[in-house]
Amino acid sequence: MTQNPVPSCGQSDQRNQEYIESFSPEKYYRSIVATDSPVIFDVGAHRGESVRFFKGIFPGSCIYSFEPDPANFEYLEVVCQSYYSPLGGGRECLPINMGIAEKEGTMPFYRQGISHLSSLLPINNASTDSLGYAVKALNQPIQISVTTIDTFCSKFAISHIDIMKIDVQGYEVGVLVGAKKMLMSTSCCTVEVSFYDFYERSTSLLDVEQIMQEAGHRVWDISKISKNPKNFRTDWVELVYRNSYLKQS
Repeated sequence: MTQNPVPSCGQSDQRNQEYIESFSPEKYYRSIVATDSPVIFDVGAHRGESVRFFKGIFPGSCIYSFEPDPANFEYLEVVCQSYYSPLGGGRECLPINMGIAEKEGTMPFYRQGISHLSSLLPINNASTDSLGYAVKALNQPIQISVTTIDTFCSKFAISHIDIMKIDVQGYEVGVLVGAKKMLMSTSCCTVEVSFYDFYERSTSLLDVEQIMQEAGHRVWDISKISKNPKNFRTDWVELVYRNSYLKQS
């Protein structure tokens, strides 16, 4: 049986189509960041995907790339090394083999068979939102070193961050708690907020909003949405924040 298409309501469909035709990642981020050489914190770097992404937009950027998993870090080092230039003094891309959390020390990190799913949180084997992976998740713990954004920036005399990208598989609030001071000196922040029960703890949107608002950040965009074909809910969103306390371009 052929179903009639759902009719559009208002002009949003047309506006969305115009957006798609006009959008490019370069135009998007250059509308947020005024400098050609931004300082970027890549928290949850995995194997260097974000390094390549941001270097494609800002070749002159200085990227601090944090990845705690030793296997992923080997790939990240190779990617960062490919951007090295003697003229840059090594500031083009700095790979750091540490996790970012709300405190300094050591913590268990749970490795998975699918590398980008590894996290400071174990996967919930009883997840009802999972499309099948959770029940067979490895949850292989290793001990890793962790620090906070505030501690790292104080140690290395970093006074301003242009873009802070946080994608840590459910541990976003912990990262933000350890970055409360530097968030006030950060122009733009992208945060992945998880709603599903895939990990043993979901991200609290209320907690994220409270921390960000106290630091002067307001939601500027919902840049990504991941929908669940099993239950028709939203698994996670990527929120883009801009700091209302700082002068914007």
